Amino acid sequence: MSETSQFFADKTMFVTGATGFLGKVLIERILWHLPRIRRIFLLTRPHSARNTEVAAAIRAERAIFGSPIFNRLRSRYGERFEALVREKVKIVAGDLSVSGLGLSPGCLKEIGSEMDFVINVAASVAFDAPLDQSVRLNTLGPLHLLNFAKQFSHPTFLHVSTAYVTGQRSEWVREEILQPDVSPLDLMGSSHNERFGTDFEIERALRLAESVESESRTRAATREFRHAARRQFNPDRMLDDGALDAAAEKNRQRWVRDVLSRDGRSRARQFGWFDSYTFTKAMGEQLLAKCSGGIPVIIVRPTIIESSLDQPEPGWLEGYRTSTPILLGYGKGEIPDFPGHRDSIIDFVPVDFVANALLATLTTAARSNRPRVFQIASSSENPLGWSELIEYCREYFQHLPLQTGSHPIIPKPWKHRSREEFDTWIRWRQSLLHIGLSLCHPVRFWPVAERLGLQLARQQTHFKRLQSYSRTYGDYVRLFCRFANDNTRLLAQSLPKEDQQQFFFDPKAIAWRKYIQEVHLPAIRRHCVKSMGHHFCAIGEPRQLSLLLD
Repeated sequence: MSETSQFFADKTMFVTGATGFLGKVLIERILWHLPRIRRIFLLTRPHSARNTEVAAAIRAERAIFGSPIFNRLRSRYGERFEALVREKVKIVAGDLSVSGLGLSPGCLKEIGSEMDFVINVAASVAFDAPLDQSVRLNTLGPLHLLNFAKQFSHPTFLHVSTAYVTGQRSEWVREEILQPDVSPLDLMGSSHNERFGTDFEIERALRLAESVESESRTRAATREFRHAARRQFNPDRMLDDGALDAAAEKNRQRWVRDVLSRDGRSRARQFGWFDSYTFTKAMGEQLLAKCSGGIPVIIVRPTIIESSLDQPEPGWLEGYRTSTPILLGYGKGEIPDFPGHRDSIIDFVPVDFVANALLATLTTAARSNRPRVFQIASSSENPLGWSELIEYCREYFQHLPLQTGSHPIIPKPWKHRSREEFDTWIRWRQSLLHIGLSLCHPVRFWPVAERLGLQLARQQTHFKRLQSYSRTYGDYVRLFCRFANDNTRLLAQSLPKEDQQQFFFDPKAIAWRKYIQEVHLPAIRRHCVKSMGHHFCAIGEPRQLSLLLD
């Protein structure tokens, strides 16, 4: 047994976020490599208020242990796999976004008084989420969990953040804790109209949510939502009050979400962050810096987490996430250009590297009044350029193109327009589509006009989606900063040789062309393409691609 495996023997963990992408990988790694772990408590939010413990257990069974990521564990243990999970894992019903985690007295009694590690992987990762939701989970959630950890004797607290909490930076980003009441603009020495305060921003976000919710329920607002609902239906259709009320309520909820989402983005950018995600994750770190209270706190900051390089299998991926919308959209011919700077750095890191580094950091916890920061990034030692990434994708899709019907889709090189040029180009294309649709509509009874109108409508939908992607992801592909990983590199070097292999996370080992073309894009092919009604031409298997490119 390796030293790291021995270190975790008979230890107890409390983990949040196990239903997510990174969370599943982490739990699988623990059960695979740390068989002598004593107990893992998984905080799981139930989807039903009735019998929350049962509801949380059902959700965990489906969302966590029903995942194919556990296939190799099922192969290793066979029929004993379920018994292993029952022995090692306890599902705890609760909610990170509420004080006290919503834990019942019975749960607290079962957890007991000893806990070695409290690990927060949970987050609201939507870049455009309503600000109050992001604040409750990304900012206050870590504080709630820290307060929970303080009730134990000698816990180590680990929080998974993001490297992008430092905002719109252009220089080296060090592994340094974010101090309360300091924004990226403050760090860059830029002037801004309003002073940033962590506590003030938290209170402001929650007050605004209450105000917007109240406004949405006024008589005037209700009348507007009902009028809009009527317009959504065929005027000749008879509507009962129930259907109208349901449609009006959807409109109300959408309006509330849109107002709070826009405010989150606006507020974040005002102080130098990209979006509500990086804004609220940064404030979460700032609360930990202020309230750690002397217990060991580790902050792990990964960059853009992508498919696994090796464990539990090359290219394990789940969901339509991170770079997938852009890269797959390029292969589908739906993203003919994107406003990223061709010389910018795109900082990818495989998910198994993050899980391995996370576990390794726990072995180095030292008693300190200051949290320790470990950035898990590739840009400092093995940078991947944005134009390189797109060129690797173009080569891949040329040899293994997607096809719709019988026609292969061969993507063209991007022009890499600036944001201003891109926005102008989008508006011009949308104007042409609008003119085309307006000409087709009066003569839509002609089959040719009807077919053309449908094609133009699909293109219009694609361009609206492209515009949304540009707003959401554009800032991340115009970055020139590099994320220092000195602490993480020294940590890897300090591990015994056996553990360096078993818990591998050296970014210098990644051959980017091979990873993108033989691991990551095939992962997108397996996990995302078939479910979306597209498929690849049978030109060759992904493992043969390097031969085609030689």
